[in-house]
Amino acid sequence: MRQIGITLLLSLFVYGPVAAESGADPRPGKQLFETHCGTCHSLDLPKSQRLDRFNWKWVIDDMVNDFGATWITTAQQEQILEYLVEAYGPDRPR
Repeated sequence: MRQIGITLLLSLFVYGPVAAESGADPRPGKQLFETHCGTCHSLDLPKSQRLDRFNWKWVIDDMVNDFGATWITTAQQEQILEYLVEAYGPDRPR
């Protein structure tokens, strides 16, 4: 068991900086947002809004239930919501 822990720690030490230097956003919701939401509309409008969690949730529910983005799973919706609140919440700079 100790060997697994050491191996995991070493792999994080070696590969962690590579991921950070690659410019990849560690927030999985960003990729989901860009891929799924950008399928139907420009991302300029959502990026310009500064909504709170309740309103971002309402927007996501609206897109899925009223506008047919039913392929986005509940788990993916939650990740998108987390990303939107973090990146485009009311306290985020424009």
